[in-house]
Amino acid sequence: MSSRSLKVMPKLVSAELPQTYTVSPEQLQFYADNGYLVIKELIDFTSLYSYKQRFVQICKGIVDRGSIRFIKEPSLVGAGAKGEDAVNKIQDILFDDVFSQYIENPRLLHVVSQLIPGDTKKIEDVSLTAMHTMFINKPPGTGRHPPHQDLYYFPFRPAHKIVAAWTAVDHVHLKNGSLYVVPGSHKLNKLYAHGNVKDQNKPLYHGILEEDSAAPMNKRVHLDMSPGDTVLFHPLLVHGSGPNVTERHRKSISCHYANGECYYVDVAGSVQAPIAEEIVATANKLGLSNATMQDVFKFRSKHVKGTRSNL
Repeated sequence: MSSRSLKVMPKLVSAELPQTYTVSPEQLQFYADNGYLVIKELIDFTSLYSYKQRFVQICKGIVDRGSIRFIKEPSLVGAGAKGEDAVNKIQDILFDDVFSQYIENPRLLHVVSQLIPGDTKKIEDVSLTAMHTMFINKPPGTGRHPPHQDLYYFPFRPAHKIVAAWTAVDHVHLKNGSLYVVPGSHKLNKLYAHGNVKDQNKPLYHGILEEDSAAPMNKRVHLDMSPGDTVLFHPLLVHGSGPNVTERHRKSISCHYANGECYYVDVAGSVQAPIAEEIVATANKLGLSNATMQDVFKFRSKHVKGTRSNL
């Protein structure tokens, strides 16, 4: 996307938090064992407020959205919801001047570099590419996001060199649809078959077909998170979120990072074939004719740290 239509905004410089965060050996072990790690107050309040304001500005058309894509909640649109109240999330926010400050936040990149360092031993040498970015709004009345694995959506590998960062912008709790995880599920090294499941038939919202066995209720851990708290998780970790049954939105911001040593793979004939077809079909509708799944991710990714990557 060209940034010519976006007003250049001054970079936010926060004096509230240091620019680095050293992950302890105990935290690294917890991530290895469980497939996720919650870091309290990783992102400062000033930054969170700027992301929330930017989202509102984009929804109201005050600023040019560029290539940012709106994902609306069909049931709410059908009930007459308008504007922010109908938007489930926006995607491909990485080229926006404000949202990019989250994706390229030095403190966040320092943490990510420690979780997926690749072959280098020096954190400063780790190369990172932002591959998938979202600001999630989850208005009142939004349904659940069924259990799934993020690797299902990605045509690049290896899995252990990919990590998601998901930061609470608002207080996130059970009633407004908190994330839940199935600790240790990544260690099976299994990518489940996904598809349209009960209570969820929106495009690109596939869930694990073996839901009862892959994500039994008694193994789900719901994450109660305060603004600024950030969960980082492995792309094979089984996770999802519940419905928002409150009267307030539940905002969060997220980015998936890949180490520069990652490479694209062909997913044809695999369990990923159904989602690849949907992603390509959506890209074609948006003007990316004859694009492959790999082409889509090349278009919507951005190198954010270190030397140029394979992606």
